[in-house]
Amino acid sequence: MLDILPYIVYFLGPFFLVFLLGRKLLKATYSAFAIGLLAFFMAWVCILLATQITASLSDSLREGTILYSLIIASSAGLFEESSRFFAFRVFKKLREERNWRTGIMYAIGHSGMESIIVGGGLLLTVLMVKYAPENLSPELLSRSKAVLELGFWQSLYNSFERLLVGLLIHGCFTFVVLLSLIKSQRRYLLFAMLWHFGHDMVGQNFHHISEHWMAEKLWIVFIVVVYTWILFRLKKTITNRTSENNGVG
Repeated sequence: MLDILPYIVYFLGPFFLVFLLGRKLLKATYSAFAIGLLAFFMAWVCILLATQITASLSDSLREGTILYSLIIASSAGLFEESSRFFAFRVFKKLREERNWRTGIMYAIGHSGMESIIVGGGLLLTVLMVKYAPENLSPELLSRSKAVLELGFWQSLYNSFERLLVGLLIHGCFTFVVLLSLIKSQRRYLLFAMLWHFGHDMVGQNFHHISEHWMAEKLWIVFIVVVYTWILFRLKKTITNRTSENNGVG
């Protein structure tokens, strides 16, 4: 029974966050959350298509290589940040409420859909290993078994890390894109794309630097400390700019 808890966090965690943090605490609208879910899903489809098409062109672009991570990171930076930009530009609810509260609510949806997709992928992996291992290649089967060997507590920790740290990361990216619209300066959108690209490149290639478990945890600590500080700085900037636009202060 306990084995299903990590998947409950992956699948239902975003909805608890949107209710407790987004609605009850921030008083933001559910529509921003729903749009965030949709925007990430559309971006994910584009990323999936881009990576699959390019990976089929050469064996040097197989999963695990630096070139492959380059494609994933650049696709994520391009499509995810573009989806944020167009969401806040196209949807009326987001156009009318370009403030940090709406940005957090949107980020819960954006990171929430990522959590749901990751959880779905892990659940599919478990089912394939248990009931249809013959359909997996030896390499994929080996990697899939490694997922099962993590154990309950590590899997539960990973699910919360994905949910909460993911929200922090996407909150920062969302605020930067929001600034590009509030200030009408596209350079912020470009910065968000480059930041996202750089973040993913480091995260995907950290094992080339060190495979020690402590190195990965230090990367997470760095994200929590530095990105939290950046998020609050961005919140202050957005609040001040919104007040100026509304003729307050």
